[in-house]
Amino acid sequence: MITTSKPQFQEFHIEGVKHITPFDAFDALKSGNAVLIDVREENEVMAEYIPLDNVLNQPMSVIVARLPLISKEQNIILACPGGVRSSKVANLLNVQNYPNVANLDGGLAKWKEEGFPFTSNKASSSNCCCNGSKLSDSEDGNSCC
Repeated sequence: MITTSKPQFQEFHIEGVKHITPFDAFDALKSGNAVLIDVREENEVMAEYIPLDNVLNQPMSVIVARLPLISKEQNIILACPGGVRSSKVANLLNVQNYPNVANLDGGLAKWKEEGFPFTSNKASSSNCCCNGSKLSDSEDGNSCC
């Protein structure tokens, strides 16, 4: 899995967290060399998701309880709308001695922007939201959490 020590597509960063570009993440997923863990809440995943076999949902709100379900023997890519929550979970997994963890650089917003597989069940597309409420505006006008 090709990673970098600093993100290219997002401002939020935690020292020690590795990042992977959407291109390299897609390559790792398609080749079966990684699993992507979507840390969004279940209602967010029901609205839109990555339609690949090796994508799991382990919401940030319950991730600590689900750590025993996450194997340390695999490459793990963590994803959320803008890379903030997934960076925090990547940091948590690093502290828990998971050896091969990376944040999806730029989050699902960058993944979608680059045209990688994404399915939406939303009636209309809007800015990146969590639980239906806009959290913050980034410089490009996208709202991400």
